[in-house]
Amino acid sequence: MKMENSITITTGRKLFVLVGSSVGLTVLASLMVSVVLLLGSMSQGGGIATAEPNITILKISQLVITVVTFFVPVVLLSKMCGIRNTAFVKANKSFTFPLLLLVVVVIMSIQPFMNATAEWFSAWSLPTSLSWLEQWLKEMEARNLELVNRFLDVHSVGALLFNIVVVAIAPAICEEFFFRGGLQQVFAEKMNRHSAVWLTAVIFSAVHMEVSGFLPRVMLGACFGYLFVWTGTIWLPVVAHFINNLVGVLAEYLMYNHFVGKNIEQIGTGDTFWITCCGLLLFAIALGFIFRQRESCESLAERGIR
Repeated sequence: MKMENSITITTGRKLFVLVGSSVGLTVLASLMVSVVLLLGSMSQGGGIATAEPNITILKISQLVITVVTFFVPVVLLSKMCGIRNTAFVKANKSFTFPLLLLVVVVIMSIQPFMNATAEWFSAWSLPTSLSWLEQWLKEMEARNLELVNRFLDVHSVGALLFNIVVVAIAPAICEEFFFRGGLQQVFAEKMNRHSAVWLTAVIFSAVHMEVSGFLPRVMLGACFGYLFVWTGTIWLPVVAHFINNLVGVLAEYLMYNHFVGKNIEQIGTGDTFWITCCGLLLFAIALGFIFRQRESCESLAERGIR
């Protein structure tokens, strides 16, 4: 059997390769996508000022940028370190079905809390001296929300499935490979695992550029980080990330097509805050079970047993 020879690379260089390639490739991909969108608009008689690209093209562009920004840099770093891609991010590690169920419980039980915190921070503001920054950030959030609604507001099942690929599956895999499989492991080389988890979670949230959702997403990122640490496999954070995004996609689809009311987004707030409390209790219990099984998880993952 051919043995892999890992290459010793400093933490600083790993960080430079991971972040630098991500930024560089994102800029390059964004420029190429912009050119394609502009050419498409001009072919229909439009121009720069009047460009209104087809939403399907925008979704495909987003899919490409997600892969280029988060997945490709991890592949580059793993090649540079002389380690197989799957081994580098611990994608070759196994997990048990009970653990999978616990992860589902963890993510579903925290959804009401996410709704509650989103409401608490929706009225955020900055000091008067930074009013210009506050206005810019809120305008950016409004534009992003409008784009997200354009993405998710569909009628057909086919369009819904495509949204699941673009908004749930691709980000779950690519972002977890980058943040937990790449960035968190690099940070862990120079700091304790808790610091690595929380620092990665802060960066993960900041990258999403949503002020009102910053702290809730930090908590979510930390949850993904500890799942990675305690289970020893990248796939359970991927599953957790996927379920979280899937809930949003399905909720918007159901609301847009009038299968459910808009009040579904308020579950866990106001008079239903008791659901948030019950959810947090269930969240803590499920996470506690995962924590208690961490040693057996590590042993199981090393043996490759499912």
